Amino acid sequence: MSPRIAITGMGLVSPLGLDVPTYWRRLLAGESGVSFITDFPTDKLRTDIAASVPGFDPSRYFPPRERDLYGRVSRLAVAAAEEAVTNADLDGVDRDKIGVLVSTGQGAVEIFEAQIKRSMDRGPRAVSPYFIPGVMLNAVSALVAIRHRLKGPSFNIASACATASHSIAVGCMMIILGDADVVLAGGAEAATMLNTVAGFGNARALAKAYQGDPKRASRPFDVDRSGFVMGEGAGVVVLESEEHAKRRGKRPLGYVVGWGMSSDAEHITRPPPDGSGLRLAIERALARAGIGPADVGYINPHATSTPQGDIAEYQSMLQVFGDLLPKIPISATKSMIGHLLGAAGAAEGIATLCSLRDQRVHPSINVDKLDPVFNLDVVQQARDVKMRYAISNSAGFGGHNCVLVLERP
Repeated sequence: MSPRIAITGMGLVSPLGLDVPTYWRRLLAGESGVSFITDFPTDKLRTDIAASVPGFDPSRYFPPRERDLYGRVSRLAVAAAEEAVTNADLDGVDRDKIGVLVSTGQGAVEIFEAQIKRSMDRGPRAVSPYFIPGVMLNAVSALVAIRHRLKGPSFNIASACATASHSIAVGCMMIILGDADVVLAGGAEAATMLNTVAGFGNARALAKAYQGDPKRASRPFDVDRSGFVMGEGAGVVVLESEEHAKRRGKRPLGYVVGWGMSSDAEHITRPPPDGSGLRLAIERALARAGIGPADVGYINPHATSTPQGDIAEYQSMLQVFGDLLPKIPISATKSMIGHLLGAAGAAEGIATLCSLRDQRVHPSINVDKLDPVFNLDVVQQARDVKMRYAISNSAGFGGHNCVLVLERP
């Protein structure tokens, strides 16, 4: 029999705060972390808004001589992991058996941009010798492992916007297989740079300020939704078997009881209109958890706020839950923090975990008029909900889907 996977720690750096309690408090209050971009000129871009992490000080985690060697994505990840490790109280746990799967889909975009420009302006000999360790995706997990001397398996999973959820699922597998006793799993992203905003914008994927207000731009399921808002952040959870947690006297914050993965096999960026790929992931997650659709008390959807994406996800949920779907509370975290890309699944998974712990769900903001194609209970104000199980959906470019089933502590 496979061990039951407990979550014993969590850490987060987000557009709504630099720790989990602040993030959760502001989510419940329905606050938005979206604002106008001030770090680079936006006059030639298709949007001028994003959800950035305010007030982050990397000097708390990196000495001055190292701070600029690594990308912002790594700095955010190290900060989130620090809170998670402290939260889990890993003192006394064998470091040789702790793995790290804190992954990124985009990596240190700003280092790549800067060093390519440097090479073009001054020649290839001007490129920094730290260019490669700075931009490699696995640097994120590596730096977390180095900081805490964790010698279990450590690598990166890149599946675009499903990256963090895949990392959590694979972290559970590592524990079940005996490759690690504890795994730090999640995702990080800091890709709100000139060229990435240009690329997503030129693909017509990004929203603009709604009636001049950036905080109203992310509108999942609303009739006026027009695209997602790019965000940044990092989220990390500490996974271990329930038995391992008991032996060291640690009370679980919740459990990962199921996960399902699938591919759309349809298009590199566009999901199938019928949501068939994500449907498979939801079905597989419920089957692994050993529960049925009627057992799910809350859904935290992927809900990017794109016209096609929200419809495809709705179709996937409708096929699984049928007539039950309108009775299940749904709230989109992205309405407040934007789309954290490779970190989205971790940020949304942590919100779902907090919901289960407190038996309370946060609202979806900016749903002024629910699109009539959706027959959904979209939560408009923070609400008390009695629930044992909840699911968190993730889907990424390339057709990658991952769904997590979480259980209350």
